Amino acid sequence: MRLDRRSLLVLLENDAANPCIGCGPANPIGLRLAFEGTPEGARASFVAEARWQGFPGRMHSAVLYLALVETLNWSLFARTGRMGLPARTGALEMARRVDVGATVALEGRVLRVDEDARAASAEARAATPAGEPIGRLEREYALVDEATFLVRMGYDALPAGYEGVFR
Repeated sequence: MRLDRRSLLVLLENDAANPCIGCGPANPIGLRLAFEGTPEGARASFVAEARWQGFPGRMHSAVLYLALVETLNWSLFARTGRMGLPARTGALEMARRVDVGATVALEGRVLRVDEDARAASAEARAATPAGEPIGRLEREYALVDEATFLVRMGYDALPAGYEGVFR
């Protein structure tokens, strides 16, 4: 079987050692989002759990924000095979609240990749399974090399699983 970027996406985000609150499968309080690559980016879905409430019976908007940020990040990776560092993240645009127990469909797409300026931008949308809009978020990225990533993140060495995603 041929391994392509979409396959790598699934392998990386399902790494049992991944502690991410958005996509780490072993994080007991996380969303555990499992992304699938698309031609323009990535998609996933999740069910709004009662533990993520803000107003009674409604998922907290910060959880939606987190899900959309993860969708943006994985869309960039699925489309380019690279990770970026956020340069600017827009405000969460909300069309409706999410009921506890409801399914949220996430879809992200890369809008632009500028290799010369080492920048990219993406957008992510959340919708009901019927396609009714829930929310939207945009993000601009700096596409950095490994050395810059280490400095900006304050790491002495690259964490396991991040090899080859910075150039």
